[in-house]
Amino acid sequence: MSIVRMTQVTDQIQPSYRSGQADSTPRTPAASSAASLAESVTTYIPTEVVTGYVAVIGALHQATAHSRTADWVVFCLFLVIVPLVVWLGLARQERAKGLPLPTHPRTWPAHTRFNVIAATVSFALWGFSLPQTPFQDFGWYQTVYGAAALIIGSLLLGQISPLFQWDAEARRTRAASGPVDDD
Repeated sequence: MSIVRMTQVTDQIQPSYRSGQADSTPRTPAASSAASLAESVTTYIPTEVVTGYVAVIGALHQATAHSRTADWVVFCLFLVIVPLVVWLGLARQERAKGLPLPTHPRTWPAHTRFNVIAATVSFALWGFSLPQTPFQDFGWYQTVYGAAALIIGSLLLGQISPLFQWDAEARRTRAASGPVDDD
């Protein structure tokens, strides 16, 4: 999902604070096949990160002297980039709404914290389940472990995500009346 689309979906997934009823319907795609499982997990990862990772790994694998160390460096680099990219997208969304820039994790709204963590975990699960994953360096790794991690991760993220849905209008109202604390 692109960063722009992620911010749009974040605004669409809202419980109604005015009516007092929260919509707890999971918003992740149905997990009925391997492709939909991967889609379920990659929903949380910005498309720009997935595209960049695939492009860099593809270029590395085309090199004649390919090193598995390079695969690990790229995986770790993108694992660090994911939370930064997600935060930048969500921070831009907050600023566009006239809300204060959430600079410290303690000031982040719950949905921002969840999206940053979910995207990072999703990227790790996705990277763990890829056919040419660097985790193959470990003697214990088997492809079935990647598939199992993908299944369990998508199920858990789908069940947890409704807990962090929020109402943008309620946040704006609270921001106008004083400091925001979503804890």
